[in-house]
Amino acid sequence: MDLEAELLKSLSKDDFERQVGKKIESFHGFLTREVAIRLIAKDMGLLKTEEKAYRLAEIPKGEKRIAFQANVKKVWPVATYSSGKKSRVVEVQDETGAKPLVLWNEDVELASKLRARDGLTVRGAYEKNGELHLGYSGSLEVVNKAAFSDLGELAEGESVHLRGIVSRVEGYDGFVRGTKTVQGYAFVISNGKNERRCIIYEGMGRSGSIRPEDEIIIENAGVRNGNVEIGAESRMMMRRSREMLLGEVTSVDCDGETLMVRVGGKDAKLSRDNAMRFLGVAAADDISLSTVVGLKKESLLNTMIAIRIEEKNGEIFVR
Repeated sequence: MDLEAELLKSLSKDDFERQVGKKIESFHGFLTREVAIRLIAKDMGLLKTEEKAYRLAEIPKGEKRIAFQANVKKVWPVATYSSGKKSRVVEVQDETGAKPLVLWNEDVELASKLRARDGLTVRGAYEKNGELHLGYSGSLEVVNKAAFSDLGELAEGESVHLRGIVSRVEGYDGFVRGTKTVQGYAFVISNGKNERRCIIYEGMGRSGSIRPEDEIIIENAGVRNGNVEIGAESRMMMRRSREMLLGEVTSVDCDGETLMVRVGGKDAKLSRDNAMRFLGVAAADDISLSTVVGLKKESLLNTMIAIRIEEKNGEIFVR
């Protein structure tokens, strides 16, 4: 960048020369004209300290204006202090290691929608005493949102995000955690194929909103002894289901271009288009529904499903 030319866009030639002379004089003459111009440009915001991108394990102690890419490992609850300040720690990790990223005051809200395994790009951070802090002009951007975990493939000790249907509520009971038995609130969720017990250990007030057949999203939960553990840092979101086809498929029949199914004790009649969505297939118009049902029937019978439906004017629509 030609700094002199850039400065002359906003300064007259006389003002420019006057500021250069004044800057050199302020350093008692021990300053070259070139350096004086750079200092003036910096004062006017034309020269900004460039961020340097690092991998986490390679960030030097005391480094300023750091940029990095990492995944969320864990989001901790907000901490409040007697001074009125707030902070929140987001543990981040990449292929080289993990570090805490500390957010302060208004920035704590940046973590409110983060999930474990979200991919982040962070700019304008700085290192202090082994921690990373987001600076006043820093930014945090989610570039890759973590997917929901498969109920049938949850690994012990991992942090998970789940989406399913509440298939039953078990209520309060004592559960073994390590060497202790502690109070928890249990319910079971289903994705139509698999079920998993979930236990709330902290924030028990959330249990009052749980109803069978509701859709539920659980974020930042842990897996322990095969159960999904919901703690203080976990989030739960409920959505009331208008109607569900939820449970075991006990009957699948076809009447012309109408599919008749019995799921969890509930009977439903589906038009061809909705039947195809229910069956999860696409077929040309010249292929009869009975042919498709004949191919899919055996694989559906006696399986568990969870499908959202909506009823309008007596017709059921699969959503």
